[in-house]
Amino acid sequence: MKFTLPKSRLGAHLQSILQVVPSKSTLPILTNILIEALESKLKISATDLDISITVSMDCKVTKKGSVVLPARMLSDIIRELPESEITVETSAQRVELKVPNGSYKIAAVPPEDFPKLPSVNTKKEISINSPDFIAMVQKTTFACSSDETRPALNGVLWQTNGDRMQMVATDGHRLAKMSTENKKLKGMFEDVIIPPKVLDLIPKLIKEENKEIGIIFGENNIIFNLGDTILSSRLLEGPYPNFEQVIPTDNDKKMVISRNELASSVRRVSILSNILTHQVKFSIGKNSLTLSTTNPDVGGEGIETLECEYDGETIELGYNANYIVEVLNKIDSDEVVFELSSSVSAGLVYNTDISKDDYLCLVMPLRLAE
Repeated sequence: MKFTLPKSRLGAHLQSILQVVPSKSTLPILTNILIEALESKLKISATDLDISITVSMDCKVTKKGSVVLPARMLSDIIRELPESEITVETSAQRVELKVPNGSYKIAAVPPEDFPKLPSVNTKKEISINSPDFIAMVQKTTFACSSDETRPALNGVLWQTNGDRMQMVATDGHRLAKMSTENKKLKGMFEDVIIPPKVLDLIPKLIKEENKEIGIIFGENNIIFNLGDTILSSRLLEGPYPNFEQVIPTDNDKKMVISRNELASSVRRVSILSNILTHQVKFSIGKNSLTLSTTNPDVGGEGIETLECEYDGETIELGYNANYIVEVLNKIDSDEVVFELSSSVSAGLVYNTDISKDDYLCLVMPLRLAE
């Protein structure tokens, strides 16, 4: 195998690949990448057995072949090199990187030892618009659970049936749901549960606006065709819990408040909150919200009062400050709506500029400390 490529292009593609390579693994082969030199094209692949990625690029190939190399070692060498043409050539069980002022040799692994990558059948591919898909990803994945005893909640539910498609994520304490018009996938597929790691990679790998994303639904995996990059991920087993039954429909109290002011105030007050619960007390009265926290462990107290629109009866709730700030960071409008019922029932948080049917978050309150 022998090929030549500019340092900047090779380095950039390696950075994309490294996002899938595990830093440590019980299977050492997974810390390596597969490099294939084809006819005027180079393919680099990595997998952690759950997610696989293949990046393709045009390349001057002198001799076709394939090799497996340690991912981070190769990336570290490429990163430190000055900008130049790099020639990569295999010899016996080693690979040599030739640059204008030197060379580097790395021991290689036989390509047949690398795990088999998922096959891509583009005949089954459906293209969807990237902005809608990326918006759903960015507004929901933060709410996924990390509790491995409830594996379905470790992923994002993607529902594609009907006139709208939606993504939902919840960890039992908070929930995020976003839906958008569905023209391409209407009535074609069942619900799928996708690990957030692969979804979070897609916005990082798409550089162009309005780029089409190719979707291939497999029996137990899903493939995303991003053009020069192919991502594949296993699907999580369901069923996903009935999230609709936990979204309240009769919350009769509504508070409208500045999103930025609330987020800033919660961050400040929470500095003195309990290190485990991060609880901040919300005391809501006539056009006024008071945030407060006490922490006997450090002898600390914090309190701030903000103006808001509210004319319901006085209510007091406790919230995990981190959850509130995270939700507020996902909402785009200047003002935000809180729909509430009681101190122990779920509150809805949504954008003032769009319908809550398009995007809403749910946050469960904490029991207030006496």
